[in-house]
Amino acid sequence: MAELRWGAATDKGRVREANEDTFVAEPMVFAVADGMGGHQAGEVASALAASILRERLGQGAASESAASAAVAEANEAIFGAARANSDQSGMGTTITALAILHAEEGGAEGTNEERLVLLNVGDSRTYRFRLGRLQRVTVDHSYVQELVATGHITDEEARTHPRRNIVTRALGIEPTVRCDAWSLPIVRGDRFVLCSDGLVDEVPDHEIADLVGSVEDPQMLAEVLVEMANRHGGRDNTTVVVVDVLAGAEPPDPTDELSFDPAWAEGVEEPAGWGDDNEPIGLTPVEPTTVMATVVAEAPAAPKQRRRRLTIGTFAFVFALGLIGTITLTLVAVHARSGYFVGFDGDAVVVYQGQQDKLLWFDPTVKAPSTKKRQDLDQTMIDVINSKPTFSSSEQAASFIANEVTPTTVATSTTTTTTTVSASSTTAVTDTSIAGP
Repeated sequence: MAELRWGAATDKGRVREANEDTFVAEPMVFAVADGMGGHQAGEVASALAASILRERLGQGAASESAASAAVAEANEAIFGAARANSDQSGMGTTITALAILHAEEGGAEGTNEERLVLLNVGDSRTYRFRLGRLQRVTVDHSYVQELVATGHITDEEARTHPRRNIVTRALGIEPTVRCDAWSLPIVRGDRFVLCSDGLVDEVPDHEIADLVGSVEDPQMLAEVLVEMANRHGGRDNTTVVVVDVLAGAEPPDPTDELSFDPAWAEGVEEPAGWGDDNEPIGLTPVEPTTVMATVVAEAPAAPKQRRRRLTIGTFAFVFALGLIGTITLTLVAVHARSGYFVGFDGDAVVVYQGQQDKLLWFDPTVKAPSTKKRQDLDQTMIDVINSKPTFSSSEQAASFIANEVTPTTVATSTTTTTTTVSASSTTAVTDTSIAGP
């Protein structure tokens, strides 16, 4: 039987009001679950997953498929509970777990050795420390991990990326879930660190490696890592389980690279992802809580703010709506600024750019002023300008002002009045002629 020793610690951090993480630390199974979905939801999901893994794998796993089946059962339970209770709708959890794989099924061909089975869904992680080297064993099911894998960002950039908390796989989202599963040999001297993203989002891998290599006691190491996450900001719940292998096979050559081939359940579709949660709660320093058993957060008396998670599909939908809105606004702005017309700016005749009538908050603006004034025009021309004649270009509008908008002509005249008197009437005849030179 494998000889192991372990330690575990968890803390709500300096920002969150409740701890939605749950862990299992027992002789045959170890796990970290990071719940999401808010008060009476996230902690319920993570506790439910931990409870099922403890019950199904508490005596070890008969096979990799049996271990994966326990995760599938936890997924179904969380999904069903969320559908049955509106207060828990949308809850889910990540899971990373390590269990003893019985020799009868786990032994290599021709041998009868125990092995370890590693399970992972979401962005909680399992690291392995061997011969002074820290290696990430699990692969994050997250948006930023996909960016890292495709070379768009680095691991360090991923730690501070604004979308670093979007996960693409979690328990409870869909009726089925795809679980990564590996079978590992039990190697003397190996140290495994299982943790929620509250640790890795705050503490870079090189600092984790320094602590893992320098703190001998697994319980003390778990406490120190949680405390380090809080010192770095503690913006999320942080949970750490440390497992040391005291007896097992001899370590391989230190230059050998660890290679894993994850196994997935056949025919299981990958579900939609979950997204960011933001809770602007004041920073309050806290001390890490040390525990050696599965922790289930009790419901506080006062209602807490829900941790909001969005699916990748919802995020894409919102992004598409935003893009459509931006395009629409741009088209409206272009239309509002298109066209030219002539009108009055106070008493001055000017060329305007834009629509005659205000469109949304886009007012027409003066494109070209002129020296023509309202008081210089006759009423007919004033009426023409008030009608705001439109033109396809500013040049055409300016030409109209220059050639068609002309001041009223003022002339000097001489008036001769001739009066004719008759017996029956008096007629006044006015002879008007334009004065000559």
